[in-house]
Amino acid sequence: MTIQAAAAAGRPSGPRCGFPVWLGLAPFGLVLLVLFAVPVLSLLKLAFGESGVSLAQFQRMAAVPVYRSVLLTTLGLAGLVTALTVIASYPLAYVMATVGPRARALLMLLVLLPFWTSALVRTTAWIILLQSNGVVNTLLMGLGLTSSPVAFVYNLSGVLIGMTHVLMPFVVLPLYAAFRNLELTTVQAAESLGAGPLTIFRRIILPLTAPGVVAGAMIVFMNAIGFYLTPALMGGPGQTMIAQMIASNINTELNWPFAAALATVLLVATVAMLVLFQRFFGLERLIEGGGGKAGQPFTVTSRGRSFGGWLSIVAAGLVGVFLIAPIVIVFPMSLGSSPFLSFPPENYSLVWYENFFATSKWVAALTRSVQIAALTVAISVVLGTLAALGVSRMRPRWRNTVETIFILPMIVPVIILAVGLYYLLAPTGLVGSIWGVTLGHIVLATPYVFITVRAALKSFDVNLELAALGLGASWATMFRRVMLPAIAPGIAAGAIFAFITSFDDVVIALFLTNIRSRTLPKLMYEGIAHEIDPTIIAASCLIILVTVVVLGANLLVAKRTAS
Repeated sequence: MTIQAAAAAGRPSGPRCGFPVWLGLAPFGLVLLVLFAVPVLSLLKLAFGESGVSLAQFQRMAAVPVYRSVLLTTLGLAGLVTALTVIASYPLAYVMATVGPRARALLMLLVLLPFWTSALVRTTAWIILLQSNGVVNTLLMGLGLTSSPVAFVYNLSGVLIGMTHVLMPFVVLPLYAAFRNLELTTVQAAESLGAGPLTIFRRIILPLTAPGVVAGAMIVFMNAIGFYLTPALMGGPGQTMIAQMIASNINTELNWPFAAALATVLLVATVAMLVLFQRFFGLERLIEGGGGKAGQPFTVTSRGRSFGGWLSIVAAGLVGVFLIAPIVIVFPMSLGSSPFLSFPPENYSLVWYENFFATSKWVAALTRSVQIAALTVAISVVLGTLAALGVSRMRPRWRNTVETIFILPMIVPVIILAVGLYYLLAPTGLVGSIWGVTLGHIVLATPYVFITVRAALKSFDVNLELAALGLGASWATMFRRVMLPAIAPGIAAGAIFAFITSFDDVVIALFLTNIRSRTLPKLMYEGIAHEIDPTIIAASCLIILVTVVVLGANLLVAKRTAS
């Protein structure tokens, strides 16, 4: 009883002391201290004055109209994107919860494939789709709906479309979990009392799914206020956001103190949202996911679908097309032989793939990205797994605080980390080297490993560990023979997250690489910012293929482990 009570309370007892908590927490804690806390605190110090406390930079921010406008634009765009993701996610999540297993798996694929695909690739695809001679304008003019091309990109509509596409899965997934947690009997009881579909939605479904929606919306807003890539490539001057202003003050104006002040405002806003999220929902939503209820899951009742239900299916179909179109469209376009992008291509050829592998800058960038991603995976898997083991053996009193600290790098906007690391590493000579970027990617990727391994450890039966240790096995032997096989799917998933996080990163690479050490995403970004060479489309397809192969390998590992 003593051992079981200790295990239930989350405290090590007797043989569980074989793995010291400090050994798990110290490595990643040290990395966060040196490569996250020190750079961020250096920016804060720079923002408030190095010789003494000064609010001059913040006063300038409040006094100059253009900076006030950028702050308001950032908040406004983040709010609009959040609202659009919620509106678009409701019909898709509803249909996912009420269709059969095969249709649900297909819809889940439509959500997860964009989620795993590089944001840069998706942004590139949207520019191609929405440009004046792109697929959307060609279709609209072909149907006679417009007589001239509509300006969809380099303005507000482009930013909203691109950001909504990137961030929408963060709402769909928790909202789908909320729908699945609804009990069918609740809806049936309302129907038996005479409630119509609209009343049921307003009085039952909407209130019971609201927590999932709000949680997803807060995650979207936290991400949106720090966005850099999509506004920079798909927006115009009127859609300049605070992350772009930070980069501009460093790269163009060389005004580090003011850039640090902007970063401080962005950091405070993000941390405030994180505190609210932790206060009302808890980080367990990120670590454990949604748990199902014991009752019968929500689905279509005996009355069948209402008119609104059928409209939801139509809306879900349109949203599914919206999610998958940018990924699907790039493949046939990459096979065209014309130097001008068109869909469908007049002639099919592998000329742009041949150009990719025949051009030294592309091959060198690809090789460098793979090297950095491999180093990132190797180091972050060790750090994240140790951290998860250490946290799982902590006393509950401090566990939530440590978990919050360990996932901060995935919450704080990447532009802040990139600028801080550039400020920290520039004097060391690491900027422009593989290791400079790798260090930044380790900070970004390790929290994903920590979350997936932590979730795997929560489902691990502690009694197996106690039995092995009680039979005389050392902790290392127990870990290798008992615990490691059980949590291997979580470690593999974390490794996949780490690889894709590193391989797809643009912002860290923009600050910590130079022309001789560019990664593939940075080279693509530079090309998109000036003129889209069809070779970039071939590169985008290669990144998608790499992502699919890596995900497929992870699924195979998970199936073999489960069997």
